[in-house]
Amino acid sequence: MSTAGCFGLDVYDVSLAGINDSRLSALFAELPQRCVVQLEDVDAAGTTRVRDAENDQSDLGSDVTRGSSKPLGTLSLSGLLNVLDGVASQDGRVLIITTNHIEHLDNALIRPGRVDKKIEFELADAEVIHKLFCTVFEYSEEEVPNAETRDKKNADVRQLAVQFTSVVPELEHSPADILLFLLANRGYIHLRRWPM
Repeated sequence: MSTAGCFGLDVYDVSLAGINDSRLSALFAELPQRCVVQLEDVDAAGTTRVRDAENDQSDLGSDVTRGSSKPLGTLSLSGLLNVLDGVASQDGRVLIITTNHIEHLDNALIRPGRVDKKIEFELADAEVIHKLFCTVFEYSEEEVPNAETRDKKNADVRQLAVQFTSVVPELEHSPADILLFLLANRGYIHLRRWPM
């Protein structure tokens, strides 16, 4: 969200849980023209790809079908697309869409022009684990004003980071999970056995 701060834009987090087309349209109508809008877990909002048996072979997102099993009063794909770039949409908004399952999203929702940039957050590899450890445990100038002492302490921290990295399996934990663990154990930097 540093982008929002840099450009002086407000951030609006719009939950799609339990929302219908008309309510989403009304919410977007209330938003300022220039802002950042975040739609989290759009895959869980009922706008995922649904195909009939004939269209299972197709990889085109245009063959979306909606069965009668979709409950009334829920968000439809067309309702979501209309607020994103339909007649009532506004220029000047930055839209951030998150999903845990991009493969479940209809191609119409994530096509170029509607989604300009896709960023995948992967599980932490050794380099990320090491950097996170150092970020949490390295001493700042404020904490240790003497540069020589700080450098020595931070060299020790980097050695501990190597040890930590060697016992935490790569590509099994998200960076957020590792960071949460490190912050919760910040007072135990010399722990020999990391309970991860």
